[in-house]
Amino acid sequence: SAVSLLPRPALCIVAGSAYGLSAIPLALAGSILGASVAFWLGLTVGRRYGPALTRRWRLLAPIREAVRLGGWRVVLLCRFAPIAPSSLVSFVFGSSSIGFGPFLVATGLGILPGIALQVAVGAGLRASLDGHLSTLQIIAFGFGLCAALAALVLLGRKLREVLAAYDRRPDAT
Repeated sequence: SAVSLLPRPALCIVAGSAYGLSAIPLALAGSILGASVAFWLGLTVGRRYGPALTRRWRLLAPIREAVRLGGWRVVLLCRFAPIAPSSLVSFVFGSSSIGFGPFLVATGLGILPGIALQVAVGAGLRASLDGHLSTLQIIAFGFGLCAALAALVLLGRKLREVLAAYDRRPDAT
């Protein structure tokens, strides 16, 4: 999905409903592979046309600058709180100064919680349709889902604040 622009959450939910929680490593491996391809495209195409792309899409300049300053930490934050489709973000990271190794590790760590949650949603939906889901499991899942969504919203707000602060800088283009 990272290369084809298909929504990864939907694919992870389907994988979870089809294979249960054992789909987590498969979804993680596929997502990392797709992110690697998009990174490579960014590396080969984005670095060549990066300045032109940055002028066209305003969001790219602060992300590239943040990666230059924060490296893998920015990749991890962007993976925890997605600000754009994964393939586009991977492409931007490829066109930045970050190395492939730090990108790969931060991407894997950053997308794992979301993938696990999405696959668990699919597995839970399947179990509920089959009648194998207990009330305690439903309550625990609900609390986990609410906590994950709250964390995602908070991280997203913080990232938007950082990007807005970058945009207000006098030297920002």
